[in-house]
Amino acid sequence: MRWCSNLMQCMTQLLTIGGCETPSNFEITVDGTIKPISEDPFEDAIIASGTTVEGAVDSDHLEFQFSGEVTDITVTGGKTDVEIDGEAVDPAEYVA
Repeated sequence: MRWCSNLMQCMTQLLTIGGCETPSNFEITVDGTIKPISEDPFEDAIIASGTTVEGAVDSDHLEFQFSGEVTDITVTGGKTDVEIDGEAVDPAEYVA
């Protein structure tokens, strides 16, 4: 595991979720650290625990910085686009 003196420098990967008209709930877990990029995560109804973020999204996009590997992406309620570092991913491939 890589050691960093500044957590933000270690969190070099970007995950984006959202973009569909139908509201969806999500939970994303990593084996490192994840945090919302939003200035006010509570405005976007995001709950973050360090390794997991969860919330709701619709046509807006939410972005998260993270380190490590994504271990779980759970989306319920509707179709939602998910990208890791700009590449589309299928949430079904990230089930714990």
